[in-house]
Amino acid sequence: MPGEGIGSEIVKEGMRVLGVVADLYDLDLDVTDHVVGEAKFKQSGRYLSEETERRCNELKTNPQAAILFGAVADEPIGILRKQYNLFANLRPIRAFSQLKSVSPLRPERLNNVDILIVRELVSGIYYGERTQGRDEQGRWAKQEMYYHELEVRRIVKRALSVANKRRKRLHLVHKGNAIPEIFDIWLSVLKEEAQDYPEVKCHDILVDNMAMQMVLRPQNFDVLLCSNLFGDILSDLGAGIIGSIGLLPSASLNEYGFGLFESVGGTAPDIAGQQKANPLSTILSVAMMCRQTFNHEKAARTIESAVDEVLCKYRTVDIYEEGYELVSTTEMGSQVVAALKAR
Repeated sequence: MPGEGIGSEIVKEGMRVLGVVADLYDLDLDVTDHVVGEAKFKQSGRYLSEETERRCNELKTNPQAAILFGAVADEPIGILRKQYNLFANLRPIRAFSQLKSVSPLRPERLNNVDILIVRELVSGIYYGERTQGRDEQGRWAKQEMYYHELEVRRIVKRALSVANKRRKRLHLVHKGNAIPEIFDIWLSVLKEEAQDYPEVKCHDILVDNMAMQMVLRPQNFDVLLCSNLFGDILSDLGAGIIGSIGLLPSASLNEYGFGLFESVGGTAPDIAGQQKANPLSTILSVAMMCRQTFNHEKAARTIESAVDEVLCKYRTVDIYEEGYELVSTTEMGSQVVAALKAR
């Protein structure tokens, strides 16, 4: 589902990489293309066609099925997340050694930065009840923040499971000093579920302090467990730390493992159609798809290694520095493809 704006440009490069990896490792793929978003809505009054929805309904319980998504200005991203219960959003923030000078942080602060944000994606304030009105003094509006214990428990379990496979450190990011009723649920559920993962060291940290610590000591963190709102904000902060949102992939998974893989960035209409977009976020999302959907760690690492290799010489405009070769969206994809074929 390439979507709109730069979405179609970067998904095209992701699909090229996926095709090469499928050949390298004999992955048997069945790929279909679906037009979604504003163009589909203008045509039919739907952001998802009936055929697209039918296909997703068929595959929503299949752990070997996934969506490679571009970007849309509005829907259907929210529809897909909610309708297919893609509650677990994984956003890796890895500092590339080749890009230390692109980051606004001092290079030494980027050593060993490898953070995974585990964000609850289908509840919280974004999905809360909305009301608005007007009184004699002006307009007012309200949007509720809601979490059920079942929603909290499933994302806590997912975060603990992920942390147990990584460096076994987890920080729950919250605002319990100001929103105690909601985050008391998060804190108590984490305490209960952590008993099943005795090797994982669990901590909690206020979100404002977390924002500061991510800048001061990003290498101190492994897995960050976040509500929908906080995970959204902190992942963009993470993009700033490593130098560009064009480097951040993501995966959104439901309880069965059916997932949606996409760049963290949006449609970027100011550069759409100009071949300036960085496709590495989508290419790295394909690596996540290999790891999560195809259960093929070697394929995932091969893509990531190819990206590391290409960054030693080639740059898109968002990460360009003097001394490197400036390339377009398609050219960056071609360099990754060449690096893969050379392997």
